Amino acid sequence: MNPERAFRFSSIFLATAGFTGLVLTGELPVLFVWLGYSAILLSLAQAAGAGADRLRFRLSRRAWNVLLVAAFGAFGADLLWISQDLLQAGIHFLILLMINKLLTLEQRKDFLHLHAISLLELLSAAALTVELWYAAVFVTYLLAAIWTLLLSHLRNEAEEVRASFPPAHRPDLVHTTGPITGRFFWTTNGITLGAFCLTLAIFFVTPRIGTGFFNKNRVERLRTSGFSEQVDLGVIGSVKLDQSVVMRVEFPDQKGPVAERLYFRGAAYDFYNGRSWTNSLTVRRPLERTADGAFLVPRPERPEGLGPGLRQDILLEALDTPILFGLPVVEALKGSFLLVQADGMGGLSLPYPPPSRFQYTIWSAQARLADGERTATAPTYPETVTDYFLQVPDMSPQVAELARAVTGGAATPFEKAVTLERHLRTGYRYSLDVGPTVPASPLEEFLFVRKSGYCEHYATAMVILLRTMGIPARLVTGFLAGEWNDFGRYYTIRQRDAHAWVEVYFPRSGWVTFDPTPSVAAPPSVPVWTAAGRVVDSIRLKWDRFIIRYSLRDQMAVAQGVRERSERARDQAWTLLASLVRWTAEARTRIGQPIRSPNWLLLAGLAAGSGALLLLIFVAVRAALRGRRQARDFPTARQTAVVRLYERMLQCVEARGLHKAPGATPWEFARLIAREWAEAGRFVEPLTALYCRVRFGQAPLSPDELRLAEDLLTGLRAVRHDA
Repeated sequence: MNPERAFRFSSIFLATAGFTGLVLTGELPVLFVWLGYSAILLSLAQAAGAGADRLRFRLSRRAWNVLLVAAFGAFGADLLWISQDLLQAGIHFLILLMINKLLTLEQRKDFLHLHAISLLELLSAAALTVELWYAAVFVTYLLAAIWTLLLSHLRNEAEEVRASFPPAHRPDLVHTTGPITGRFFWTTNGITLGAFCLTLAIFFVTPRIGTGFFNKNRVERLRTSGFSEQVDLGVIGSVKLDQSVVMRVEFPDQKGPVAERLYFRGAAYDFYNGRSWTNSLTVRRPLERTADGAFLVPRPERPEGLGPGLRQDILLEALDTPILFGLPVVEALKGSFLLVQADGMGGLSLPYPPPSRFQYTIWSAQARLADGERTATAPTYPETVTDYFLQVPDMSPQVAELARAVTGGAATPFEKAVTLERHLRTGYRYSLDVGPTVPASPLEEFLFVRKSGYCEHYATAMVILLRTMGIPARLVTGFLAGEWNDFGRYYTIRQRDAHAWVEVYFPRSGWVTFDPTPSVAAPPSVPVWTAAGRVVDSIRLKWDRFIIRYSLRDQMAVAQGVRERSERARDQAWTLLASLVRWTAEARTRIGQPIRSPNWLLLAGLAAGSGALLLLIFVAVRAALRGRRQARDFPTARQTAVVRLYERMLQCVEARGLHKAPGATPWEFARLIAREWAEAGRFVEPLTALYCRVRFGQAPLSPDELRLAEDLLTGLRAVRHDA
């Protein structure tokens, strides 16, 4: 393919990449998608030459200008009444401009306008999405842009060479540029790779000053269940088949998955009316913020028996709830938000649901039972606990009888809790099929009739059974840690991992987690697809952390790390230099002594071998460079023949007394011959044209053109002899 046609195709492909980025955001109306791709296909057909005369639009420039004015009017109407959004209206106007340029690609400025429009489309797509697919669109656009720029340069050079010829002998662009070779193809791809690396370097080095005016992070919030002010029995079970990712959790201080089950606490509830749970302690208070930006979670008194702390880095998707999740007991958290609130149940939340996914860090101390709590038979509970966490609704006396029957052999509150937990796990069946209607008394229906249900049925049953025996308990909703990603070394938590469990109060230990829900086997999956999905999800996490969320703080951390590594390298270099000096001094003291150890021979052999290897590498590289230079500079046989024919032509005209000055160009000398020796001009000018095209344009020469050059020289000799 010649560069002229390749340039046209690459320009269209560049526009296609930018437009596809907009399409993948899902923000374009179907009409604009259809019009954009239709214009691209028509432009490709024109470039390919298939029915180009029938496909080319013959509208005049004035007609196209009228259409552009109409498009600008549509832009104003879109901005004021339809989308009422500057970014959306601007994107629609860009697409209309792209369609106009794709159908009228003739002059150089048309291509330049199309390139500028494609760049604006790529930037607009960046303002509309933060998804991983944008990386593929960006790399594709970068590849097309490098090709387009290089082909544009070749095209401009070809036009300049063509303009240097007289009008009568001006070649077309195809003969001026020649075809695209394999070497040019791979060199261009290498330049693209270098440009991509340079782009990454600029991205990470450029200081972060903000998110930009148009960067709205338009992400549709994920609908969740079980975290509102009221939770009905059965709401969590409705999302158990949803595979949507809710959050990804890393444990930076752990080398692998955590051995214990991880309960990411969201909200807690104290009041049950027989059908649903509510939180009566909803008053939220802002948390105190430290100088380094961390929010401290106050505790009236620190419970005994807390385990070692766990740090969690959580990437939370855009949810329809402001709840923040973390392992209990949360002691501090830190993130890119200005305010965090806590309610009376220990639930953490933001003032409003965030518009996009965000990342935060939580430090938690693991809640464990203090020594002596297992054997305490009559613990004393504070009034703040008994006033809220011993409430039971009006229900059948069978519930209290069941609690006493199950825990008849248990003497302490801890033993009763463990016994009830085991009874519900072993005596009931977990099922998502509980019927379309909610019974009037769902708890009694679950305990005595159906004996199967969701996690909130089990948690509700355990809380109420404990309360009938005077043991404070509450229901908690959140997520149970899902699948472990071996590639990214983090947990992926989905909607299906939504869970409800129980927290039981112990005076010295605080709230301790119990889970009466039976374990459910994981659904079968294809190992290959599962592994591929985890790899993609790991890449998506890295994309969000190092590209989307890359901030000035991250840059400062990288700079600090580079500084520390450079200081360590400098210290190691000084240590190595000192060792070398000491070794040299010791060697000088032994230089006159006889060699009694084979170490000197070994060192000498290593030095000789290293020198030989370096010499061999030097010779190979030099030979490769010489061969590459020769391959680049070595002309073909036909090109050499044309140069020799031109030299013979010079000898012929010199015999007539016309000598070519050292500073004269071939065409200046040809015009001189035409003035001084008109009969020879008709042979000299076409032969000069062939010579310039081959000598300076590096164009290939066909056998017919070589025969033509020989005939021209023969004709010139005949004119000289006749003269």
